[in-house]
Amino acid sequence: MSTDRKARMGDALLIHYICHSADGVLLETTHETPPPLIRLGAQDVLPALEKALVGMCAGDSKQLRLTPKQAFGPYYEELVAYVPINQLDLKIIPQPGMQVEVADGDNEPMLGRIVEVGEDSVLVDCNHPLAGETLEYDLTLVAFSDDNA
Repeated sequence: MSTDRKARMGDALLIHYICHSADGVLLETTHETPPPLIRLGAQDVLPALEKALVGMCAGDSKQLRLTPKQAFGPYYEELVAYVPINQLDLKIIPQPGMQVEVADGDNEPMLGRIVEVGEDSVLVDCNHPLAGETLEYDLTLVAFSDDNA
């Protein structure tokens, strides 16, 4: 295998990344574990990260800043609402931070996070936890993988 090989869609890659919020808070890192295997085009990572990896060689690193639109989308206030506790299928007492499934207007289940617990209802936020955030990534293509699964 040539060291000049450039990543392209369909390739299986071993990558490392560090993700910070725009104000420098560490959100996630893969450096404490073996590098995860991803396949370009399989939606294993955000499309903007896939695009950044295309054309990189093993050992290359790149820094990139993703706008909310490129990352997890804008934050929508309308995805935050009070839900009666009796409408939730809970086996334990609701707590802030707990993930719950709620029905949207079409009775389709949406995953949400309890923000606040009241006497008869809970405030649920169905936005992705990083919605509205600008994210900064330090991205490294560690190696190409022989995994063709």
